[in-house]
Amino acid sequence: MTERLLPRIQSPQDVRALPESELPRLCEELREDIVSVCGRVGGHLGASLGAVELIVALHRVFHTPEDALVFDVGHQTYAHKLLTGRRERMDSLRQAGGIAPFLDPRESPYDALAAGHASTAVSAGLGMLQGRRLRGLPGHVVAVVGDGSLTGGLTFEGLNNTGGTHLPLVVLLNDNQMSISANVGAIPALLRTPETRGFFEGLGFAYLGPVDGHDLGALLRVLGEARASSRPVVVHALTQKGRGFPPAEEDLRTRGHAMGPYEWRDGKLVRSRGGHRTFSEAFASELDTLMARDARVVVVTPAMLEGSALVALQRRYPERVFDVGIAEQHAVTFCAGLAATGLRPVCAIYSTFLQRAYDQIIHDVCLPGLPVLFAVDRAGLVGADGATHQGAYDVASLRPVPGLTLLAPVTGEDLPGMIATALALDGPSLIRFPRGTLPESLPESLGASQERVTGARWVKRAPRARLTFITLGPFALSAWEAAAEEPDWSVLDARVVSPLDEAAVLEAAACGLLVVAEEGTTRGGLGGAVLELLAARRVSARVTLLGLPDTFVPHGDARVQRAELGLDAAGFRRAALALLAEERAS
Repeated sequence: MTERLLPRIQSPQDVRALPESELPRLCEELREDIVSVCGRVGGHLGASLGAVELIVALHRVFHTPEDALVFDVGHQTYAHKLLTGRRERMDSLRQAGGIAPFLDPRESPYDALAAGHASTAVSAGLGMLQGRRLRGLPGHVVAVVGDGSLTGGLTFEGLNNTGGTHLPLVVLLNDNQMSISANVGAIPALLRTPETRGFFEGLGFAYLGPVDGHDLGALLRVLGEARASSRPVVVHALTQKGRGFPPAEEDLRTRGHAMGPYEWRDGKLVRSRGGHRTFSEAFASELDTLMARDARVVVVTPAMLEGSALVALQRRYPERVFDVGIAEQHAVTFCAGLAATGLRPVCAIYSTFLQRAYDQIIHDVCLPGLPVLFAVDRAGLVGADGATHQGAYDVASLRPVPGLTLLAPVTGEDLPGMIATALALDGPSLIRFPRGTLPESLPESLGASQERVTGARWVKRAPRARLTFITLGPFALSAWEAAAEEPDWSVLDARVVSPLDEAAVLEAAACGLLVVAEEGTTRGGLGGAVLELLAARRVSARVTLLGLPDTFVPHGDARVQRAELGLDAAGFRRAALALLAEERAS
């Protein structure tokens, strides 16, 4: 049996030391390891399988880490991790304390830049190259960009600036005609025509390609030519997402973008699938009902059809569900234009991606008071995707914006009334909900209701409360569990953060002891709103704020992280008992 090559590769220097004839076998072994790792722990399989030859060729031609490889997002970098000393730890990928889901310079000097959002590589790469020139440092810079990132405006800002500087930035365009799913818009179509050369040359780049991104010999030649260039250059490589793994190749919608965990049984792929309905699915289902009744309701998403459970909705309403590509700023302002014509647009977007369109939310939607509903998915902890994807800041950043109504459901049963309330408003609104399945055990006070949401509600209302929890979203259930055995503990579900239900909060504060809990930063969130109200009304109360810490929360199991951060029923109870003890000691 032939000895495997990959265990002998400890760094890219070992890749450069191999005979060129061995490189195809190295690529085969990389694919085997990627498929095996993703089968055990899950991960971004399709993009990494499609970029294997690209990454081997890059490390063969460029001398990392002196030469910097700047990857856009990092979905495609598992081969890079395997070749840069992390192979023995790859089974810890996306696990708490393990290998990062994307790239992290703290983890490896071969990771030039941390990034988990798209369209950043060209701008960052140009900054690195310019910085090296100003400091007199050697080395080349390569920005590895997926064609999906060309649907985002930031890439074009970087290309425009780079073409004007004439610095020799190498842009490796990994063109597989996919982002998470098939790309949309004019640029992906342009890339498969002879006009591609003129497009990039018009921006000031030399253009090399298109080249078969799985032909190592061709890649080595063209990347060698790019490395020698004295001007900006685009290397256009055509690749196949999911290459080498039949189940991914046959997945026409996403090409195995995020498959796993999975295993082979009797020659067939078996994937682990949850059997419970998610908040995303419940929201999309209610939208389906509303769109059938009201032709004004339309949906916009920035390349998140799958994640936001909108695939079936788009099939049913192809002219009313818009995927605008990885272009969050455009998505928001596009919604503003739709709303200005009398439509009721719903912008379905992850919390972490909504951050990218902050100015558009304020300037284009809220300032003119347009009735756009932001359906903010993945609010709070997201688990394995880690720090770049945690939904920590939507409440704190958007609560101060005038005229924006901000709501949060506890259960799926809350969604019909909340969505109806939001769509009936004359101005902008936002409904945030977490990643994960819908809760099953509910108190009677949280039963199904079609009623419009007017403010906070009591989940548990003690006749003579000694302590009250004020919570946002599903944390109401954890507080209800924490207070279950305490007859004088109350639980208030805020439901609406802005405008805050001042009467209900002041009633809750009358007991003198408050625990305010939210799955977001405590700096300016629900807790901040409560403290501002108490200060304005000169109300004295002891208040404990529970929420995400003042740091970027890394990847891990979200349930474990909540327990470690004191954001579960046991943690809520500990915080309440500590507050009572503090009162007794004073």
